[in-house]
Amino acid sequence: MKWLLLFIISFSAFGQTLSENLEKKKYYYSALNEFFMETYSKEIKVETVERLEKLLFFTGIELLEDYEHTLLEKYPTSSTRFILARRYFQKKEYKKALEYFGKVHLDHRYYPEALLLTAQVHGNLDQFKQEEENYSLCQKAAEKEEGKADGVKIKRYYRMIYEICLTNKARRLYKEGKYKESLVAYGQIPKQSYKWPYIILEQAWAHYQLGDFNRALGLLVTYKSPLLDTYFFPEAEYLTALAYFRLCLYEDSLIVINQYYQFYRPRFTQLEEVLRKNVNSQNYFYNLMFKTNDELKKSDGFVEHIVTRLKKQTRFSLDFNSIHKIDQEIIRIQKNEKKAAQDAFVGHLASVKENMINKINYNAKTDIFGFLESVPFFSSELFKVNLEVLSRQKDLVYSSRQLLNTRSRGDYSNVKRSRFEQFWKFEGEFWGDELGDYSLGLKSSCQTVRTEGAGE
Repeated sequence: MKWLLLFIISFSAFGQTLSENLEKKKYYYSALNEFFMETYSKEIKVETVERLEKLLFFTGIELLEDYEHTLLEKYPTSSTRFILARRYFQKKEYKKALEYFGKVHLDHRYYPEALLLTAQVHGNLDQFKQEEENYSLCQKAAEKEEGKADGVKIKRYYRMIYEICLTNKARRLYKEGKYKESLVAYGQIPKQSYKWPYIILEQAWAHYQLGDFNRALGLLVTYKSPLLDTYFFPEAEYLTALAYFRLCLYEDSLIVINQYYQFYRPRFTQLEEVLRKNVNSQNYFYNLMFKTNDELKKSDGFVEHIVTRLKKQTRFSLDFNSIHKIDQEIIRIQKNEKKAAQDAFVGHLASVKENMINKINYNAKTDIFGFLESVPFFSSELFKVNLEVLSRQKDLVYSSRQLLNTRSRGDYSNVKRSRFEQFWKFEGEFWGDELGDYSLGLKSSCQTVRTEGAGE
């Protein structure tokens, strides 16, 4: 049967293997599987390793996740080492993970990502110095690869790796209590980055820890911009209420809490009920990502926002691109090859595609439920803030005291800014170049005075 297929799809050249002929016709996904079948029982030579790396350049390495550990061990390439290291990392076998990440060649295209994951391994081991060192090495390696990369998508991939390493370094500084240093690192991430909407919240926490509650509140206002309407985080509502509370602006804090409970929490509950009905589906969450915005709006606005946010993530776009290339390969085989070749290869490609869909479905489901599972925690935290506000207000009444300052629009004198920061008045409009730079100018109302007639 194999000789028949070779005759069907081969060029006129004689003596080439089936996988080589498939590769010549740019059937890379079919060629990869055939390559493993042809070479697994043979001695692995340098040219074998080089050819595998060439095939993986066209298919991507995620397909290697479908192959057995023992098979990947047989091929000493940087790509297989990277996948094996990642498996060890996921299983929390950190020593093995570091060993295999260390085998990824410094000139390999996945070397920057290997450094990123190496840093994360050190972080999990509480080896913070090595963690920071590897994030810095990751940034340098990513910039180097970005500089020599061809094509916008590849350059964007390395820029993404660079920004993730920079973000993680900022997070490490935050965890160490180095809030000012963390803000410097966060500030290097451009607003065009897909990471930027997520780090606004993290920057707000750093300002909150420094006692700059106005800057924290200003950053959180950014999420009210139409440009960021797909980004909703319960944690942002909690931090907003908390910052108002620290300024003793109790009524403002209660407004945020009440809005959350009256508007957002019921919708979260409805959304969770719908999604949990499909938690065991192999394609429900994948299919969600292909529905139109109008279809998503009919079911729930939050679903639309979550799905839009997921589709912006680079890992999903890379997986979608792989599925598209597999579809194109199937179409070309069905159009250009005889039935025997179609029967031999289309079934395998369909299986590969199904595995990719299952992977996207799993990752989307994990992200969505991770978001939903944060809701009860922050709902509980908001409830605690609510109780504390009511307690403070009650104490003021019982002690015959009132807050010294009344709530006002604020004043520029209450805005903290460095000499490098510009100043714009917010007139109710969100300008793109101002997003992420807002600060409120509210004065703390925490001083109290005795109420008139008290003690008479």
